Amino acid sequence: MLSSSSTIGLMIIKAYLIFLFTFTTVNSRPILPASDSDLTEFPLNLEYLEAEYFLFASMGRGLDSVRPDLADGGPPPIGAKKANLTSLTNDIITQFAYQEIGHIRVRC
Repeated sequence: MLSSSSTIGLMIIKAYLIFLFTFTTVNSRPILPASDSDLTEFPLNLEYLEAEYFLFASMGRGLDSVRPDLADGGPPPIGAKKANLTSLTNDIITQFAYQEIGHIRVRC
């Protein structure tokens, strides 16, 4: 037997799915993105966010100073600063930052 919180959770999921299938259609046809580039825009924005996050945490500077060709002249972040990390943690976070830069390079 399911607990009351599990039952409520299942009801919420069912309601969301009904909403999703009901309101994401126009004239009984699903709303689709205009092109495949629309499908990759959101994940690419996440890659930029992750790169900025890790760069500022490990180096105290962002993508606009590390790889200005990928930043495309966007506005500088406000309020970001270098984190107080141990040398090992800083090295790991730096590697994460460079990995995210690689993800952006592949998608651009």
